[in-house]
Amino acid sequence: MNLELTEVDSHGADFIVILVDELKDYPGGPHWNSLWCHMASDDLSEEGLEELHEMAVSIGLKRAWFQNHPRHPHYDLSPWGRELAISAGAVPVSSRELVKRCSRRESK
Repeated sequence: MNLELTEVDSHGADFIVILVDELKDYPGGPHWNSLWCHMASDDLSEEGLEELHEMAVSIGLKRAWFQNHPRHPHYDLSPWGRELAISAGAVPVSSRELVKRCSRRESK
């Protein structure tokens, strides 16, 4: 299966999609919450990452919380953050789908 990295609107134009994966239990997280998920852009260009940052700010995240991981830049979200992101237009997907669509390809 070959996934497109951007969606296409009704006029045939590409647009950036912000994705969130499912909540998972990370026992090493803060004592008040061990459930987390990730929010990432399917477009890792400057424009795509800027849209990710705009979404983050719109749901109350600080830019300093961005994790510019070499292979998959993202924000971590708590359960309430995930709900806010989905309400703001992020698309829920599986973790596998998020990694497939939102990872930097290694150059050879």
